[in-house]
Amino acid sequence: MKKLIVILALSTGIVACSQAKSDAQAPKTPDKVTETLAKQKPASPVAEMQITHVNAGEAAKLLSEQKDISVIDVRTPAEYASGHIDGAINIDYKSADFATKLAQLDKTKPYLIHCRSGGRSTRSLSIFKENGFKHIYHMDGGILGWQKTNLPLVK
Repeated sequence: MKKLIVILALSTGIVACSQAKSDAQAPKTPDKVTETLAKQKPASPVAEMQITHVNAGEAAKLLSEQKDISVIDVRTPAEYASGHIDGAINIDYKSADFATKLAQLDKTKPYLIHCRSGGRSTRSLSIFKENGFKHIYHMDGGILGWQKTNLPLVK
């Protein structure tokens, strides 16, 4: 019985190898699915959003050196009113129209985003991506990190 199993296993292997060899030598003729796919336009590559994580000090330097960056503060209006980065736009992550407001922004511009400590702004990254933004700077540590670095806030 063992000999029979060994013989069957070997013969199956030999047949499989000879079939693979004959398949490799046979001229390839495309099937209908392959022809259909070949005629279709290639899928356009989706540009990936670049996310750069920065700390508060790096964010301040970035804002002083690159004037085209806009700051988006995703905290609540009350948090924003208590003190925010000069020139920051307040778009509340918790508001029902958060994605709608983001969709109105220029997606080709770079944005520095932050919240209080980094949680909401991290969760918002997927919404920025879904809306087609190209480059986001995420301020890790949020406004708390900004304050720890003794950077100025406006009210």
